[in-house]
Amino acid sequence: MDLYKILKQIDYERLTGSAGEKKARTVFKGYLSSWGLSFTEHEFDLHTFETGSSEVIVSTASLLLKSEVFKASLPEKTNPFTAFKALPLGLVKTSEVKGELFFMENCEQIFCQKGMFKGKIILTNTRSPKLADRLKEEEVAGIVYISQPYKELMATNLRQKSYEEGAVPAVYVSYEDAREISKLCGEEITIKIDQKVKKKKGTNLIVDIPGTGLDKTLTCICAHYDSVATSAGTCDNGAGSVIILKIAEYFSKNPPLRDLRIIFFSGEEMGLLGSWAYTNDFKEELKKRVGLLINVDVSGDDLGVDSFDTIGSNEILGYVDGVFKEEGLVFKKKIDIYSSDGIPFSAIEIPSINLQRWGGSSSFHIHTCNDTVEKITQRGLETTFNATKILCERLLNAKIYPVKPAIDQSLKDKIEEYIFMSTKQEPKLDWKKKYDK
Repeated sequence: MDLYKILKQIDYERLTGSAGEKKARTVFKGYLSSWGLSFTEHEFDLHTFETGSSEVIVSTASLLLKSEVFKASLPEKTNPFTAFKALPLGLVKTSEVKGELFFMENCEQIFCQKGMFKGKIILTNTRSPKLADRLKEEEVAGIVYISQPYKELMATNLRQKSYEEGAVPAVYVSYEDAREISKLCGEEITIKIDQKVKKKKGTNLIVDIPGTGLDKTLTCICAHYDSVATSAGTCDNGAGSVIILKIAEYFSKNPPLRDLRIIFFSGEEMGLLGSWAYTNDFKEELKKRVGLLINVDVSGDDLGVDSFDTIGSNEILGYVDGVFKEEGLVFKKKIDIYSSDGIPFSAIEIPSINLQRWGGSSSFHIHTCNDTVEKITQRGLETTFNATKILCERLLNAKIYPVKPAIDQSLKDKIEEYIFMSTKQEPKLDWKKKYDK
């Protein structure tokens, strides 16, 4: 199987619950069937959306007064209003709001000046997990986020609970446009959003490859195959998806000693929804059997830096680092949480290794319309695939499973805070007591 060839077959937007998600899943199922592998589909409910459009509308006269750069670019006859292209956050519904513009470089300011921002539209270049609730409490009319310099409009989503509770209308504008808009502090501006929100189902794809019977320890490997809006999500995370698809092909022809489960998660970009649904529905089996989860998320840079984050223990980190070095692979490494599908597993005390490749042109453009297959190379994909295959082989075929399922105490507060900020709900954690019989 050619990794790059398969990646080209899923080079389109794959929002959870969309036709693109289904089309990609059909591609994967075709290959799995051709290798004689059976699979199951696991559905979950969610609020999702059809990728929309938006504008930030300002007074042309005000721009002419305050921006020499903008003035030079205008034709002689101008419309009284100028519209800057924007991209609404996912799950923000069709709306139109007006308000006085307030430019806030650091959004922490809103926590220090209570009652100052009612009815205003805030322009800011920072985001904070706590900010959404605060905006609502302060009765802010709308918020305009600034994309990073030299990048296209960022695509991101509200969380499910934020949508259900009613969030402030929010959009992204380019860094260049934000420079001009920011000069209009105190002026009235308008945000117009056109976007449909719907209740749909997302689908995880699960493949079990039985071992020959050494023991019952189960190793899981996963990647998310959904993308953000406007993006083909090739680096994040079409690349990870085709890598675990090739892992399925390899072990279909080289049966392991232990059981392997390969999971293509959807809903990761919407707040890890697929992995949360899966761990909730299969919690008891997973807790009883899984030794380690390997999550592949972001790959394909031709020139880049390979790394892995361990949501686990020093023992696991040292083992994986040693295995890679024996095979001539040098990875940056650390024990830390990683914002991807390993988090729901950590809540039931299943450790994970999160493999990534960063530092090149493809990963620079993640969450934008320029995360496309043209920026990926076969060489960039093969590096991550080889590391994944080597680690799987060692875990699945060791005479004794080489690591214990444990999560370092130093990570547990971080996991709890991450879950609370991400889901806006009280975390349900299954920590074992430090001293237990």
